[in-house]
Amino acid sequence: MATIGKIRKHSGLLIGLVGLAIVAFVLQDYLGSRNGNRELEPIAEVYGEDLSYNDFLQRVEDHKILYTLINNSNEFSSSDLFKINNEVYDMMVKNALMEEEYDELGLAVSDAELAEFFTGKFVHPLVQRLFSDPNTGAFNVSQVQMYIDDYENKPAEEKMRWNMIERVILEERRTQKYVSLVTKGYYMPKAFLDRDNVSKNKKYVTTYTVLPYATIDDSKITVTDEELEKYYEDHKYEYYYEEPVAALDYVIFNVKPSKTDYSKAQTQVDSLFSVFKGTNNEGMGSFIGAYSSAGFLWDSSYVRRDVLPVKADSLFNSPIGSVVQPYMENDVYAMHKLMDRKVLPDSLKSAHILVSYKGAPNAAQTVTRTKAQAKQKADSLLAVVNGKDSANFAEVAKKNSDDPSVKTNAGFAGWIIEGSFPKKYNDVCVESALGSCQIAETDFGYFVIRVMDRTKPIDKIKMATLSIMVEPSRATTDSIYSNAIGFATETPTFWVFDKNVAAKGLNKSVANPVRTSDFTIPGINEGRSLVQWAFAETTCAGMISTVMSFDEDSKYVVAVLRDVHQKGQASFEDVKLFITPFAKKEKKAQQLTEKMNGALKGVSSVSQLASKLSTEVDTFDVSFSSLSLPGGGNEPEVIAAIAAAKKGVISKPVKGEMGVYVFTVTSIVEAPKADYKMLAGQKNNEFQAKMNKQLFKSLEDAAEVKDNRVMKY
Repeated sequence: MATIGKIRKHSGLLIGLVGLAIVAFVLQDYLGSRNGNRELEPIAEVYGEDLSYNDFLQRVEDHKILYTLINNSNEFSSSDLFKINNEVYDMMVKNALMEEEYDELGLAVSDAELAEFFTGKFVHPLVQRLFSDPNTGAFNVSQVQMYIDDYENKPAEEKMRWNMIERVILEERRTQKYVSLVTKGYYMPKAFLDRDNVSKNKKYVTTYTVLPYATIDDSKITVTDEELEKYYEDHKYEYYYEEPVAALDYVIFNVKPSKTDYSKAQTQVDSLFSVFKGTNNEGMGSFIGAYSSAGFLWDSSYVRRDVLPVKADSLFNSPIGSVVQPYMENDVYAMHKLMDRKVLPDSLKSAHILVSYKGAPNAAQTVTRTKAQAKQKADSLLAVVNGKDSANFAEVAKKNSDDPSVKTNAGFAGWIIEGSFPKKYNDVCVESALGSCQIAETDFGYFVIRVMDRTKPIDKIKMATLSIMVEPSRATTDSIYSNAIGFATETPTFWVFDKNVAAKGLNKSVANPVRTSDFTIPGINEGRSLVQWAFAETTCAGMISTVMSFDEDSKYVVAVLRDVHQKGQASFEDVKLFITPFAKKEKKAQQLTEKMNGALKGVSSVSQLASKLSTEVDTFDVSFSSLSLPGGGNEPEVIAAIAAAKKGVISKPVKGEMGVYVFTVTSIVEAPKADYKMLAGQKNNEFQAKMNKQLFKSLEDAAEVKDNRVMKY
């Protein structure tokens, strides 16, 4: 489609849509010297090529803009920022990986093919959602075409949004093609299906006895360094770090109120309650605003009984003016007073057009009109929509509303709990006739409102709540910080860490393994800086951290880096302690095998052997594909030996995971004839599931991706 091709020329800001598809980014060459400055280090390396950190930062800013559009909020928590950073990183790496694959395969999406997802037979769900009637849900393809034809006249923000949508669909289609090629390349020959059928359905009825390793106490087994090294060399392949990992021990000094803080809070609450009881409707908002703790604001809405705090339930049928005595929950004192009661709808349904003005809360920087001009425009829009249908209202809203949500809902807010809107907006929805359009002036600007529906009125009350949080004083915080400093000062090395923890009666926390991608640490919600410290080039095993502050200064932490391992083969010293129990098990296996061999002399059955050894005899049936023995745990080597054994012959001792076994296969039940169609479907589903999990991981491994995120954020 020619128009799509024209739009592509303007797609300078290409950012992925959260949670919709695998979205790739166009990469730029990494420019600048590698002089050791962390700011100049790439965010990653793919196929030996740098992914620019500056490019990453720019894309993060772009992604924030998109996040704001989608969530109608420009506030980001540290976890939000971490999530955005990771999404951008994943997109950049996947783009680098897939572009390599696309180039080799010559994989592309033509303009005509892409047009099918906008105005053709296979319109993408995202496009359908954006261009559907909010009331009927009907998709109107002509609106899409009109939008495309008018693209050049759209504001920059609209163009950015459209470019993003196009890029999402384009990359999703290319990925679908690539995955389809991989999937269609899978084929299972009949010979393999026969083998799979036999491994699953050929049953070996087996009688066995076992000498468990647990019959020998670990304390009676000693292993030398030479034996440990031999075990390590024989099992080296099992000890490979797929990614860098660290082990941390740490002490958390929680910043909590002291007894003095609680006492002062109680005195303050008692004093405020005497005033609270006598405060009327007119003064209650100001009183709560002046004395309530941050985050606990005056709520003048009317509420149902079932949403009241448990302690305030008695107010629902009490006389107006009744109060609930102060009480404390989770370090917050609360007191309640019944201010009024009304019969009101529980929920309201409306649509709106917001006309904002310069200086209004949340007004976009592009809004330059004055308040008077906003009122004049709202009056004009009211005249346009009054008496018209919902489709007309939606079209006017999309063209004129300053509410960012109009991009996705065309102004139709849907059902909202009564009292959630600004008061004048709420009053219009409660008091005006259904289907009518009205204007409400709020702090955000002028709303042109279409009143659509409301639920049956119910009893509600207006309740005033004053909340006082008991917080640690500066003296308390300083004291706790001083304790943390003292511990860190008295703990210069990891040798005395555990000793000092015990001596001071502190609680030690452990985090193992810690990965470079971790954000939280046990007991610490926002522990990213501790993770970064653990993997910093200047931090080595055994080092003690300085006092670190976490979770909005509610915790001080002193940590010791017990160990850190880079990606690759684990050294013998790294795993020596870990492999010691397994090396001991090897020696137990040798001893029990010798015992079994001695007992096997002169016996012809498992029952006779068990009698000599005073062990139990059990019978079960397994197939070659079985993962474990009934009641015996995971025993792949034993099962493999059973499948290879001759019927009726007592076996030699077989070393297993739980002990040393001797068995006899008493009968074999052959597998039924294979259902090739069913088996082929099963294997294809298994392959599909495996591919979905491992395809991109395999590409990353092949590209030897170097992840530098922990150095950056």
